[in-house]
Amino acid sequence: MNIQIFLEGFGYNPEFTRLLSAIEKSGIEIECLVDRIAFDNNNGQMEDGTQNACGDDQKKLDVLTNDIMVENLTQSHACSILLSEEDDNESIVDASHSGNYIVAFDPLDGSSNIDCNCGVGTIFSITLDNDKTESVENRILRNGNGIECSGYILYGGSTELVIAFKGNGVRRFVLDKQQNCFIHMGALDITDKQKKIYSINESNCKRWDKDIAQYITQYRVKESKYTQRWVGSMVSDIHRTLLYGGMFCYPWDEKNVNGKLRILYECFPMAMIVEEAGGKAIIANMSKERVLDIVPSHIHQRTPVLLGSVEEIEKYEKILDNITPTEKKNETKIY
Repeated sequence: MNIQIFLEGFGYNPEFTRLLSAIEKSGIEIECLVDRIAFDNNNGQMEDGTQNACGDDQKKLDVLTNDIMVENLTQSHACSILLSEEDDNESIVDASHSGNYIVAFDPLDGSSNIDCNCGVGTIFSITLDNDKTESVENRILRNGNGIECSGYILYGGSTELVIAFKGNGVRRFVLDKQQNCFIHMGALDITDKQKKIYSINESNCKRWDKDIAQYITQYRVKESKYTQRWVGSMVSDIHRTLLYGGMFCYPWDEKNVNGKLRILYECFPMAMIVEEAGGKAIIANMSKERVLDIVPSHIHQRTPVLLGSVEEIEKYEKILDNITPTEKKNETKIY
């Protein structure tokens, strides 16, 4: 069944259905851009060398995909506030197009890999904007436990849409180019995935702190039989983790003292997806705190993150139990 029939079958309201249809439409349009990048001269960075709000060099496709998301979400008449990794500030949807949901999104995660044809993706989360009498700041700077739905679209060998519905698990859809829509392929559950895979950028190992260094060491011994995999596009690495099991980690290090990944656009959506699939998502950085319990102080805030199969996250938590209180106290809380 296609995504619209799926949503109607589960009784989701028309506004929510329009919103996810807008994300589906955006994914189909972005897939076409990614597919034709070499022919349309859309590879490489922006000619003026601009950076996004997070300080990353903007690729041409970063800007184009952001425009697609903003246009389709606005035209859905379902959104009140849009938060994009590519924009400096939140965007308040004009009253003539406004709806009842806040959407945070990274229009093209992993865009630094786009020119070498690695998998890239779109990440999003949807929150009900249920108290518009509050300030905009109070409506958007909340923990992630109020997210109704989150997901990502992976543009790879096939184009896949993965959606987590709060309390209803994770569903996988694949783009059928002949029908020009995403087809439901079933549920995703990480609890029965047993492959021994750890995913972390080991080139940063000399800059890690004691907790992460000890944690990763146990995967690298000969007897562990674990394999390291790292694409460098969060969507690709998380998708593999959901399909096969294992863990994904982007910790604090001396170069990225606040972590690398953004809370609203990357960590909140992925944390919800992994938890709904039966896994765990924590901050690490001398902490067992859930990612979804963070209350961000600004829209582009970053955090360390560790997520994946429960058994892999518990290995880190056991190491943390053996680190002395003094060592933990000396750590700066950076989120």
